[in-house]
Amino acid sequence: MRAQTTRALVLGAVLIMPTLFVNSAFADDTQKLKIHFAGGFVQNILQMQVDAMGVPTGVESRSMALVKGRGTFGRVDIMAITVGGPPISDATCSGDLIKIADIVENNLVLTFGDLSLLYGNGAGAVCLNPRDPTAFPLAEVKGTWDGGTGRFEHAGGTWSIQFNFAEPVGMATQFVAETGEIKGYLTGLRDDD
Repeated sequence: MRAQTTRALVLGAVLIMPTLFVNSAFADDTQKLKIHFAGGFVQNILQMQVDAMGVPTGVESRSMALVKGRGTFGRVDIMAITVGGPPISDATCSGDLIKIADIVENNLVLTFGDLSLLYGNGAGAVCLNPRDPTAFPLAEVKGTWDGGTGRFEHAGGTWSIQFNFAEPVGMATQFVAETGEIKGYLTGLRDDD
């Protein structure tokens, strides 16, 4: 009888400990986020920059992405604007990928099914695979969540983007089809989902 009681207590502890660990990991209102997305982007949208007086100061390269996703908070539409530049920052690419450009700024707006918005801002690098020079370059971006509306009004946390696929659809338009994943953590969420 004592052996059965001991086994029952050990089994109970084994079952309860992971639950306590997970609950304590998110006790500060931190929630893991994962979104799979697919869509497309147009690269090299040149935009004239002006100073406060409206005097042109140069041209900047931008890209715009429109993708759909599904993940932790259900279906989501994502719009991103990226500002690129020459590779002058100390941002690096993972593994043996070679940096060919900086992503100076990458702004995200995520629109969820309940019309709550989540804003993100990041930076990173455009990377080329030297083992496959004909492959389309991929971006590696990391950023922060900077609030939003509705249940994301006071959201904070971090995110990163990983691309699974990117392929030019048309060379003259510089339009690219892409799929990937946004991973990260959110803090400061409202309870009334």
